[in-house]
Amino acid sequence: MSSWTPQSWRDKPVVQVPAYPDKAALEKAEARLAAFPPLVFAGEARKLKNDLAEVANGQAFLLQGGDCAESFAEHGADHIRDFFQ
Repeated sequence: MSSWTPQSWRDKPVVQVPAYPDKAALEKAEARLAAFPPLVFAGEARKLKNDLAEVANGQAFLLQGGDCAESFAEHGADHIRDFFQ
């Protein structure tokens, strides 16, 4: 597995990526996003990786739910609970 960097996404094959015709606007948006705190912390990502390894080894199961295009506004304890009921 290669090392992740904030720019490593540019080396991936393009499958479902919009065109960014205004490079300056893209760079401005990237700089703004880079200034925010992480959405997920490194320890949480490591735990998820370990949990998914248990799933792959048959030691756990994964329950995945949701539509493919939920907005962030739709996420919350009540929405998630109601979705799985």
